[in-house]
Amino acid sequence: MDSCTPATCDVATSWYGYQPNLGINIFFAIIYSLAALWCFILAVWKRTWLIYTITILVGALLELVGYAARIKGHYDPWLGTGWIIQYAIITLAPVFMTAAVYVCIGRIAEIVGHGVFNINPKLYSRVFIPNDVLALIVQAAGGAISVSEPVTTEGVTPGAAVVIAGLVYQVVSLTVFFVLFTAVLWPANVFNVKASRLPPRQAKSLRNFIICIITAVLLIIGRSAFRVAELSQGVRGGLVHDELLFIIFDSFPVAIATIIITVVHPVFMLRFKTEHKHMSAGSQGVELMPPASTEAGKPVQ
Repeated sequence: MDSCTPATCDVATSWYGYQPNLGINIFFAIIYSLAALWCFILAVWKRTWLIYTITILVGALLELVGYAARIKGHYDPWLGTGWIIQYAIITLAPVFMTAAVYVCIGRIAEIVGHGVFNINPKLYSRVFIPNDVLALIVQAAGGAISVSEPVTTEGVTPGAAVVIAGLVYQVVSLTVFFVLFTAVLWPANVFNVKASRLPPRQAKSLRNFIICIITAVLLIIGRSAFRVAELSQGVRGGLVHDELLFIIFDSFPVAIATIIITVVHPVFMLRFKTEHKHMSAGSQGVELMPPASTEAGKPVQ
């Protein structure tokens, strides 16, 4: 249907099944442009928490490409390349947001204590980030398979099935992370600032940062669960081709999570320049961020 336009053909026959809303997709493109710009500025300016910052930067840039493809789809919903790009990239991009979140738990455990399971803080990023990479690879493989599959195929195609497997793996990984994160926080009573062994200002900063991280994780878990339900109907299912549901259950949750982890950045929220005891009894605390006198060339990741 190369000659089709929204004025001459029924958009229900297009790859999208609808004409993408121009305004809302420009809105999300602007959100991710600003997030990417701010992360780039922080990476150059602060040069600390670089893994956290760069993973968000990559995720925001991918989301930007995805929404740019959707903007193009507003003018030509029959453009197969654009549909495939937005379908694959917007599905994959939140993996980078969760990787940023995984970096935080080990650093938080260093100051509040190792938690119920007494896990070495370094293990969190060493285990969960590779899991994130695996989920990314599986979803990317599914997206690559989907490229060669006809969009008119009924039911769940092999490519969609692989993407679903990657999403389910991501949901399971995030859920396990959330349980372990809770196990770290529970003994420390971090939400009771008055009971904290940290100075009040730092205790409030830590509490607020943790609340934001929890909110972001829950948003991404909910979004991934929606994606699993969406793709389980196949690429021609009702959920895949319902833009309103996509905006409510995918676009907004991921955008809000991205805004949270970008604005409430640990480079500002976790500026612990002096050593304190763990908030759980019997442990010695460490710095989360080095003071200005830290040796040059060794940025915190």
